Amino acid sequence: MAQMEAGAGGIMGVIPLNHLDRAKSRLASALAPGERARLALAMAEITLRALRESGALTQVAVISPDPAALAWAEAHGAIPLLQRGAGLARRAGLNAGLRQARGWAVEQRAGGLLIALGDLPLLAAEDIRRFVAMTRLYERVVALAPDRTDEGTNLLLARPATLAPIAYGPGSFARHRRLAQRMGAPALEFRAPGAAFDVDAPGDLDELVARGLWAPAPSDPRSLKMRGVPKEML
Repeated sequence: MAQMEAGAGGIMGVIPLNHLDRAKSRLASALAPGERARLALAMAEITLRALRESGALTQVAVISPDPAALAWAEAHGAIPLLQRGAGLARRAGLNAGLRQARGWAVEQRAGGLLIALGDLPLLAAEDIRRFVAMTRLYERVVALAPDRTDEGTNLLLARPATLAPIAYGPGSFARHRRLAQRMGAPALEFRAPGAAFDVDAPGDLDELVARGLWAPAPSDPRSLKMRGVPKEML
């Protein structure tokens, strides 16, 4: 694993995770609750590994209202941040958690904050290195990596961390870009297959199968098997 930068002033990474019993609710027609939780953790492990192995981040944290998700995060080398007062609304809870994470990064005297959603099964360390590198000539900047539809924001990087716009939900890519520009910061766009492909709908599971990242177990056609994920996580 590449060594991460040390000391204040570096970039902190954060991955938000929902309650595991609510994970990937939009896949309910395709996967049972336990399978959705396992899928969420399997993809989060890939995202976390990409951030940690990039060597571009000082620290990586996982923020979640779920103690089980935080125990998993700590076991996988991330700093666990317990989300305070998580709201009932899914996106309201996400934004509240990320605002808390932004405050944590500022307290840690971070020079920047990188937010990565946890469902990016193609994300690689090189994607993160390139994403960070494109911001290095700027003192004030926001960089955004959209999903495949240009609707959502899968990666967000702000220098300084206080500049990070937190406005997730439908249409967040355009909204984050407008907020950055309103704050007088350039809004850079980063596009890479690993940053764009997320898993939100049953059709995305079909693509995982086509890519060899997911296959039904013989005993249960809805069970998952993700390449590179230890058997004990499945």
